[in-house]
Parts: sequence; structure tokens; C-alpha cells
Amino acid sequence: MSSSTLRVAFLGPLGTYSHQATNNFFGDCSLVPCDRIVDVFTSVSSSSTPFGIVPIENSSIGDVKETMDALRATTLCVRGMTSLKIGHALLGLEVGMRQELVKRVYSHEQGLGQCVEYLALRYPGAQIIPVNSTAKAAQEAAEDEEALAICSIKCAEVYGLEVVDTDIQDGGETNTTRFVVISQASTPLPDEFPIVSNTKVSNGYP
Repeated sequence: MSSSTLRVAFLGPLGTYSHQATNNFFGDCSLVPCDRIVDVFTSVSSSSTPFGIVPIENSSIGDVKETMDALRATTLCVRGMTSLKIGHALLGLEVGMRQELVKRVYSHEQGLGQCVEYLALRYPGAQIIPVNSTAKAAQEAAEDEEALAICSIKCAEVYGLEVVDTDIQDGGETNTTRFVVISQASTPLPDEFPIVSNTKVSNGYP
């Protein structure tokens, strides 16, 4: 099976860090965006896609709980790993929006957790709203003139937003997230696949 025909499920929509990690690991593959991390597991378990990629751990705030819970409850195996440097950007409809006019800040709970100090200092009066992914946050901000999104800078072009600030994560340049590739144990691996032996999660990390 060539990489271009390999279907891979990931936390979407387009522009998420999971999207970037999928491209980094699989290269030219057929992307299958999912609304939630648990939906990635469902897609792979049901054989809709042979592989999925999910975030498992961040260097600043630790485990991605939804992924860890799903791994412990599934028969799927970890087949590969990749890490991604996370540089959060703050995006909105206007670059020069005054801080007091920002009423809402959207992001995935991981993105919000990685920018706690920044938000407390810059936008203490804003409502903090968790959504299913960082790219979903960009979609929300694109439709809300009083809102900003914490997400990848790549989302600016995808969703027509302006870059308000960059590298806002509390961990600075040391902020990284580890992703794991999941599949059924019986799924054959493509040629030159960077193999990790079939691993199930019980306690700790795979």
C-alpha cells in the first residue's frame, strides 16, 4: 500500500497539531479528520481507517487524558510515535484588537492549559472556552469578532484570521507534544514504517 492511498484518522479539522503530526509521520497520505480523539479510536476499531494518530503527552502539562483513557479501554495497539514542537499562536479577526474588547478565548483544553500564565496576564477578563480541537477554536474565532483562538499559526491562512501574537505557550520553546500511531494488532504495516512493537497501555506511557 502506497502512503498516498493510506487512510489515517486524526483529530481535525484541518490545521490541528494532530494534522501536522500526521503529515510528519505518514507523509503523503489520505487524511480522515475526526471531531474528537475518541472518534479516531472508533474509526480505527471499526476498520474505517487502518491507522490513527492521537496526542498522548505534553511536556508542559503531562498526559492527554482523553487519549490515555481511550488507550486503556481499547484493544488497539501503539504502532509508532512522533513528537512535535508546539508553538501556540493567538489568532483573531483583527490584529490591533484592544485587550479589554476580547470577550472570549477558544482552544482545546490542552492549548488552554499550556497558556495559563499568558491568558491570566493578558486577558484576565475573557471567558475561556474549551473546544474539541485548536483548529475548531480557529473556526469559532473566525465567526466571533470579540474572540481569539489559541492554535497553530497555520490556521491563520486556513481560516482567514490575523496573527495577534506568537509563541504564547508558558513553556516557551521547550513545549512539545508526543503523538502515538494506533491500529489493530493484525493491521499490516507499510514498507519502511518506523515500527514500534505492538504495545498496550496499562499504567504510565506506552
